[in-house]
Amino acid sequence: MVPTSPEKKQLLSRMISGADLPTSDVVELLASHDTLCKKLTCCHIADKCHSNNDLALLTANLLLRDASDANPTIRSASISALAALPGIEESAVRVLTSALSDQAAMVRRCGALGCVKLFDHAPEAILECGLTDALYDGLRDSDPIVITNCILALDHILQAEGGIVVNKNIAHYLLSRIMQFSECNAVYVLTILLRYSPKSEEELILLLNALDELLLSRAPAVLVAVVKLFLHWTQDHPHLKKDMLEMIQPSVCKILSRNVSETSYLLLDFLSTLGDICKVFGPHYKYFLVRAKDPGYLKTQKLKVLPLISTEDNVCCLMEEVKPFCSDYQSFRGAVSCMGLLAKVSHAAHNMCLSMLVTLLDAPAERVVIAALECLMNVVLSPPSVEKNISESPPDPVLSQSSSLGNVEVQNQTTLEESLSQLSLHTEEPKPELKALPMPQNELELPQNLTDAIIRALSHEHVQEAAPSLVLYVLGTLAPYLDSAPDILQHISSLAFSPSVHADLVTAAAQIFISRPAQTQLLLAAILARAFKCVGEPASRAALIYATLQEHPSDAAFLLGATVKQSLRSNNEECQEQQLGGSD
Repeated sequence: MVPTSPEKKQLLSRMISGADLPTSDVVELLASHDTLCKKLTCCHIADKCHSNNDLALLTANLLLRDASDANPTIRSASISALAALPGIEESAVRVLTSALSDQAAMVRRCGALGCVKLFDHAPEAILECGLTDALYDGLRDSDPIVITNCILALDHILQAEGGIVVNKNIAHYLLSRIMQFSECNAVYVLTILLRYSPKSEEELILLLNALDELLLSRAPAVLVAVVKLFLHWTQDHPHLKKDMLEMIQPSVCKILSRNVSETSYLLLDFLSTLGDICKVFGPHYKYFLVRAKDPGYLKTQKLKVLPLISTEDNVCCLMEEVKPFCSDYQSFRGAVSCMGLLAKVSHAAHNMCLSMLVTLLDAPAERVVIAALECLMNVVLSPPSVEKNISESPPDPVLSQSSSLGNVEVQNQTTLEESLSQLSLHTEEPKPELKALPMPQNELELPQNLTDAIIRALSHEHVQEAAPSLVLYVLGTLAPYLDSAPDILQHISSLAFSPSVHADLVTAAAQIFISRPAQTQLLLAAILARAFKCVGEPASRAALIYATLQEHPSDAAFLLGATVKQSLRSNNEECQEQQLGGSD
């Protein structure tokens, strides 16, 4: 290597910084006998040739000469630059064709990538000269990087036709060579193989046998890619999924035991998409436990996966492990949510969760209290059974007429208020007995210390201001168990809320009235009268509830439960948004 003069070093420094050099200086650098100088100059030419036509014309001959240099490094750099030069497509095609069959693997690699550069500014030159056939021939190259570059080039060139065509021969050949590829290249090849589907059961068995060694890989990216390919090929044979999970279990546990946050997150995020994994990974739950020094994003991901691997044998241990993180600033919401999901696994876990909620509901931070209230509603209620009852119930004319009832004219307000007074005070004509609110099929039993904690949490002013919809939902749903529900409702009704929360206030008042009519009738009448004076959702909700109580009192509890269930998702989302805003 010839020493570079100080002047050339200065020019190279300017070139590396991205500065535009005079064409004469670039030609002088390209004519140098220094290998590094030539490589840097070729990169500069490929980068600047489209904005400087003179540069392409004055350096083309030098690049063509260097393309046949004895040094493969110089040949590779020159071929890459030639492929990017405009106006010399015929010469570039000859050079690339020769490069794809060069003895040096480095040159063949650059030849495949050079086809991509040439296609970007002269696509017809690639398609008409048969370079695609040469790239397909390159798939059987002895160098795995050349194979990967040829696949990448073909997929880019044939993008308009759907990319590279993977037939039976290509699929079997690539799988037979897959262990020779680097981790990154193996992932790319496995992704390309998703385009192929076995044509027979015998072929499927052969391909799956070829994946066995990859399923034992300790590289997270390769493991995820091969599992995706396995599931794609066996989508008509779901019984094979359990065997695959058993094969990857040692590798998954080994990767998690390395305690590398990024790879652990990648693997856990993928495992959460595999469905039922508790039978295979449940006995090895210790590898999935949250650690205090884990970053926040990894803690959150682990807390999402723990319920997926929970069984009756390990759920109590998981509850104890999750408990300390319920007060962690980074992961308290995920921990409390995880605890609620674990509580559904067994009766013992359910009781453990209720006892933990007593402590969380008395936490000094309102964000923890709000998360505990959300968890409480998921634990004490049974959403599947309630939704089933709603879906199987016949459509009611009152619900179908809610839109028309919502458009209450101002001129009718006096008449409605008089009717509300009759509803709350009239006792001469007894109405049909009101049914209790629909609760879970298994009778709900709340410990006294839990109900006391719920009342204290709902009475907290900061909680009422931060998550009013959630507080109203808990009040209305658990009204039969909360003696102070009317008093809390009266305090909340004096606050100023948005129209959507005002509508939730109307619904909660009606629910509490059904459970405790004597204590709530005057308050309900006042809330309904106030709602009718508003425009929009509060008036619509009030009209629906008023019509339900008047025309269908025997079914009022069920219909109100259906109304609450329909609006629960939006209420929870609003609570979460308010909490995120508060925590920020």
